[in-house]
Amino acid sequence: MDSITVFAHNYYGITLIVGIALLIFGGHLLVEGSVAIATRLGISKLVIGLTIVAFSTSSPELALNIIASMNGHSELCLGNIFGSNIANIGLVLGIGALICKLPVTGRIIKVEFPLLIFATLIVGVATFIGTLNAYWAIGFLCLFSFLMWTWFRIGNEDESQVAMQSEGVISEVQCSAIGAWALLLTGLVLLALGGKATEIGAVTGALSLGMSEIVVGGTVVAIATSLPEVVTTIIAAKKGHPDLAVGNVVGSNIFNILFVLPITILVNPISISSDVWLYVVVMFIMTVLAWFLTMDRRIKPKEGGILVGLYIAFLAYVTFSIVT
Repeated sequence: MDSITVFAHNYYGITLIVGIALLIFGGHLLVEGSVAIATRLGISKLVIGLTIVAFSTSSPELALNIIASMNGHSELCLGNIFGSNIANIGLVLGIGALICKLPVTGRIIKVEFPLLIFATLIVGVATFIGTLNAYWAIGFLCLFSFLMWTWFRIGNEDESQVAMQSEGVISEVQCSAIGAWALLLTGLVLLALGGKATEIGAVTGALSLGMSEIVVGGTVVAIATSLPEVVTTIIAAKKGHPDLAVGNVVGSNIFNILFVLPITILVNPISISSDVWLYVVVMFIMTVLAWFLTMDRRIKPKEGGILVGLYIAFLAYVTFSIVT
């Protein structure tokens, strides 16, 4: 075991790549097993789409943050959450819009995006006040529970539409009950291993290169843990479900700040450093901008290019700050 640990620290680049791969593959197995189990239990595709798919695309962030928080790497956790939300808007939504025009329903414009902006603002206020403790975590989880209840209530009124949108993104897994549970448990194990490997690789790499944990978490790790959203959005856009592509991004961001963040806080309270503010401000601005771009009920390719361009500018600024 000691030799494995030494290897992981000495070859942190390989460790980081392996950890990210395990996170992505583990998240894939988790959703496959969960969908199979839910289908066998007679749970509707609506419920699967609103819960399992949204959770699965955020599971890499959750797995990494739990491991990192247990080891006291709070800045890596915040960088991962805030950086993932920035990447989801600038990179994932931008790429989806570049593939095709993304029509957006009035519900996402009037309900989901304002809720995401409100939640992002609340997190920003909490960050400004200071330490993120259990009280904030409970408040975030209460807001998340209310939002989930709202989704279920509204979803039940329009189950056929959501089920139709979910088709092609949620796969039908044909396997036995034992096979389904094996997929789910294997996914959880891989997520745990991937979270630990990614944490070791990211932290060791940051220290070796003179970078802060929040920079690594907000860039390299954030992009890596956003890959499930990239895949889901591309599939949704290509299969003619653009609204689901936008909903995936909005839903994943809500999960990150109202579920992943409070769970991370409950594992270990987070003290805020001044470096966090750049990510909070950029996250809020990008979210508001994306909402503004949906006002005409579509996100055009050139607007997708703007989002991608802004994200590249953000990465360039962070990189320049490190160099100087």
